[in-house]
Amino acid sequence: MEHDSGPFTLRYPRDNVPAPVPPLNEIAPIEYGSCEVLRLGHGVAILAVGTVVLPALEAANQLAAEGIDATVVNCRFIKPLDVPVLAWVTATHDAVVTIEEGTVVNGFGATVSALLEMNREQYPDLTIDVMGVPDRIIEHADRAQQLAECGLDVAGIAARVRHAAQRAHITAVRETA
Repeated sequence: MEHDSGPFTLRYPRDNVPAPVPPLNEIAPIEYGSCEVLRLGHGVAILAVGTVVLPALEAANQLAAEGIDATVVNCRFIKPLDVPVLAWVTATHDAVVTIEEGTVVNGFGATVSALLEMNREQYPDLTIDVMGVPDRIIEHADRAQQLAECGLDVAGIAARVRHAAQRAHITAVRETA
């Protein structure tokens, strides 16, 4: 709310707020352009934006039961990118999955992927996967059905993260019961 050195946009997606929002004066300020690490894991990192942050966190918790210990980062700013957090993620993880409720063409994931590809020599074995709305017509349905069709529900996210972990040869961090 205090940013005044350039344009700023808030996006309002078609979803309900998951919890009551406190008054503005009760919300702690956050650093402009910063990400928030919600779940610290290793091997695979999920970089999520907006409405898919909570489903990504839920998917990571489900995957933990399988032994896949995913880091979840709330990328609450898509521009500017939080370069220090992105550098930390790429230096400490073997796979990165970006997730957004936006198009995969020229969206957040495409930007992150392009940046990582331009610096591929720094992490040649990094697996990168971009999740979002595909570049095609999505049939009319309720929002939950559309998200499921795009794989942007908890089950779809878990499946893609599981696949990215397999591609990166990430083994379970612990045996499951």
